[in-house]
Amino acid sequence: MKNIKPLFDWAKANGESKIVDRILLKLLPELLKYNQKMTADMVENAEELLVEESLYALVKQTAENIVGDHYE
Repeated sequence: MKNIKPLFDWAKANGESKIVDRILLKLLPELLKYNQKMTADMVENAEELLVEESLYALVKQTAENIVGDHYE
């Protein structure tokens, strides 16, 4: 399991104001496949968000595509 909270924090710091919503909307079918119920408010208020590594990779790829930069 990997924590995606720092990834979302990075996206917010380097992207537009509604970037978390855009990432979640783009990944909605995948989130449902993994039975992950996640909202922008949950992302904002959580200290950590643990997901499977394969879902983490999808979120990372999507965030990087939207932001236009690479997450380290």
